[in-house]
Amino acid sequence: MLKTILRGFMGAGAVVLLVACGSDGQGEAEVAQSAPQAAPTVEDDNPNTQEAWDSNPDTQRWIAEAMAIAGDDPDLQFDAGIFCQPSRGVSSEDRSLMGTSQEYLPDSEPFLQPFPYPERSAPVGIHRLFDNFYWIGNNYIGVWLVTSDDGYIMYDAMNNLSDARDVIIPAMESVGLDPTMIRYLVFGHYHTDHTGGGHYLQEVSGAQAVMHWADWELYLDYFDDPARIERMGDPVPMSRDIDAEDGMELTVGDVTATVYQMTGHTPGSLAMIVPVQYQGEEHPILLITAGNAFNNINAFIGGYEHIWDIGIERGVESVMQTHPNTNMNLLARTAYVNDNYPPEVNPLLYGPERTERYINIVRACSRAYIEAIDMF
Repeated sequence: MLKTILRGFMGAGAVVLLVACGSDGQGEAEVAQSAPQAAPTVEDDNPNTQEAWDSNPDTQRWIAEAMAIAGDDPDLQFDAGIFCQPSRGVSSEDRSLMGTSQEYLPDSEPFLQPFPYPERSAPVGIHRLFDNFYWIGNNYIGVWLVTSDDGYIMYDAMNNLSDARDVIIPAMESVGLDPTMIRYLVFGHYHTDHTGGGHYLQEVSGAQAVMHWADWELYLDYFDDPARIERMGDPVPMSRDIDAEDGMELTVGDVTATVYQMTGHTPGSLAMIVPVQYQGEEHPILLITAGNAFNNINAFIGGYEHIWDIGIERGVESVMQTHPNTNMNLLARTAYVNDNYPPEVNPLLYGPERTERYINIVRACSRAYIEAIDMF
């Protein structure tokens, strides 16, 4: 069980948080307690603190709602512990802890082995998660790849040219996948850690790049910034091929992925629903960007709740993002699936009913955050 997160949920009204974050979103691991503890020192200009969460009755109400949805399901209890905290589970500190020891793994079947996180950019390689679906990357960021006999769709492109050349391409080739068969490059948002390798991959494959028009504009602005160019290792932007629209379908062979607007982390953030194959059956899964890192109430309602409601309506069976160790795709889980492929039970497939509960847990924890910082 994720003891450090969950222990305090056992008492009525108790609050358990893994990370108490400062205004920069970085935090320090703390031991959960089942009784109220002294609040950490609070900066006057930082509303998102442990103290704010502990003292706000509306925040407490939404945390209780998340735990009620989780019930006695150990995976969902684990998920609630990740999201119902000031950091919302998205800080680098959070991601460096999740899945690295039994203390930070769900107490569920199949039993997972801890996956080390020696440094932020340590290479991981390629993990096969479904018959036609892979994750490639390092501890911090990666890409999704859905395959068909007629070509591939890739979601995101990692940090820079060297990630594309030295991580993505060799990983694909190591399992017999041809990089020149990438037909579409879809981008969750324009930030460098998601788009930096895009131009190199486009040159290798001839793929069409897909991004929301607003994020295309922001991405192209990067190329006026020498520091950004240096980080990407490539002074040439991708060609602007396709401006994504909400509900746009991309078909390659027997796979049709649907792209949806997910405004919030950036103006033009995108999610995608992909039908993956597993042992002869099709399962829709939801790929999101910046799991719950919305910046204002409009983004929460118009972007995040928009995609969550679509995911529920379409019966998605998993929710994952290219940053590992936040949503369902813990590296400990993806490594287990890859190393035992095909496992008798795939822990990345929650099924429609449990995934709906998962989404509503994230929703409730997000409402807790909104109340804690008085976002209205």
